[in-house]
Amino acid sequence: MRIKNIWRSYPFIILIGIFLYFYFSGKNNNNKFYNNKINCKIVDSNNWQRRTVEYKLENGLKIDITILDSIKLKVGDSISKEANSKSYNVYRKSTSGKYNFYKNYNIDK
Repeated sequence: MRIKNIWRSYPFIILIGIFLYFYFSGKNNNNKFYNNKINCKIVDSNNWQRRTVEYKLENGLKIDITILDSIKLKVGDSISKEANSKSYNVYRKSTSGKYNFYKNYNIDK
């Protein structure tokens, strides 16, 4: 009887494991983004979550932006940020091929 009760808790344990994986991997990425100096371009975007767009940078870091955020990024934009700063600048390529300042954004750590 006791073994049958243990099997019932496995789906709950798996769901908690999945939640913890995504929570800690997202927190790790946010800490890396905050701590590092960044000066690179956005190379890819992914909208597999449907509510969040994940922008991948050249250095392997990611920026996750939800629908509720007012941040408008595009593939090809350049990101510039100092180390240990919550503020980053976005530069967008003009029709002449030069990068011009687009907007300054702040992140919440």
